[in-house]
Amino acid sequence: MSTSQNYVDVTFLRYRTGHKETNAFLAVPNFPGPLPGIIIAHDIFGLDDHIQDVAIRFAKLGYSVLVPDFYSNKSGMGERGHNGPGPTTTYEQRRDIRRKTSDLIAVSDITRGFEYVTREGYADPGRIAIVGFGFGGTIATLAAGQTSNFAAAVNFYGDLIYSKYLINRVKPESPINYVPFIQAPYLAFYGAPEEDISLQDVRALENELRSRNKIYQLKTYPNVPNGFFNDSRPTVYNAAAAKEAFEITTTFLSRNLKSAATAAPKFRATSGSRI
Repeated sequence: MSTSQNYVDVTFLRYRTGHKETNAFLAVPNFPGPLPGIIIAHDIFGLDDHIQDVAIRFAKLGYSVLVPDFYSNKSGMGERGHNGPGPTTTYEQRRDIRRKTSDLIAVSDITRGFEYVTREGYADPGRIAIVGFGFGGTIATLAAGQTSNFAAAVNFYGDLIYSKYLINRVKPESPINYVPFIQAPYLAFYGAPEEDISLQDVRALENELRSRNKIYQLKTYPNVPNGFFNDSRPTVYNAAAAKEAFEITTTFLSRNLKSAATAAPKFRATSGSRI
């Protein structure tokens, strides 16, 4: 889907998630609603410039896009209105922050984000997808398996099977255990095998999807590292794979979110800036 306008309204905001508030980035196109929506689950780098740019790219195609900040309550890491890891945080420090970020709370942030965009009229509740990258791909799989809210789910190289040393109250169960409960069409991308995501893990995912008759697409890039979509990381970014994956994703979303709009509250404009 497309819009004749090439700008979107963007803003940082906060919404209630249980006993706390979650920071988020919202990008809404200048396009009459009700609109299809996307909830983006960010990678370990938090609500950084790259993921904001990804949200804007989707918004320019006609989607209302919300990106919850899973690090909203990780004190001491805030910058520019959100609490994600700062620009000087090392990759290993970010991995450590991710390991300490509760899967359950992240899924709650996603669920409450869905409620927020539908309540405020930014998106049609029957046409919202979840799209996640890396750590967010893990959360996308978990969220899709724990709620029937989403009309589609996209997982860019998220973890599938946790090692026994990772299973704890913060990460109580491997994402692959939730695949049988996914109801929405599901799209997944994986690069070359690595320490956290083996070839056997990806094969196990496909076996689960196929054996349970899920509607799915699985695209692998065996010679490209995971993280290939992130153009702010030159050591892993692959322009050709990123371009193709984005095209596959937009086609998948268009196909699965194009159903007739359901009743939604009147559209409310953002108070942020225009891009």
